[in-house]
Amino acid sequence: MLTKEAAEQLNHLIIIANDGKIGYAQAADNVNSSMLKAIFVRLSGERAEFADQLRSLVVAGGAEPEHGSGPVGTLHRVWIDIKTAFVTNDNHSVLKECIKGDHAAESAYETALKEPSLTSEERNVVEQQLKLTRDALFALQQELTQVID
Repeated sequence: MLTKEAAEQLNHLIIIANDGKIGYAQAADNVNSSMLKAIFVRLSGERAEFADQLRSLVVAGGAEPEHGSGPVGTLHRVWIDIKTAFVTNDNHSVLKECIKGDHAAESAYETALKEPSLTSEERNVVEQQLKLTRDALFALQQELTQVID
């Protein structure tokens, strides 16, 4: 049975994952590079899988899982829309915003891992998702150094 604190942490990560799914899908629509589009579509799908895995843990622990996205994520996506509206297909700006989003996700995962009542299975899933988020951050930072609009 999930503790209240563990359920809150996992549900917060579901919201973060949903934000990432939507944000990366939107980023794919706002770049003109087919390579970046493919990366963003892949990362959007990965974040959808994150949310599904986390929802399964919450349900298995007897709690009600989150299904939506958060207000901070919504504001972040609006910022991407505003920026790209003024600079059409600005790959550099979109990459920078995605990196900011994944830094926020990384921080949320680190906070969740401090929750002592997570089971070993829950901790393993959170650690794996954190690793994949960090891998994505590294790849996006590499892309940013190569993009010149």
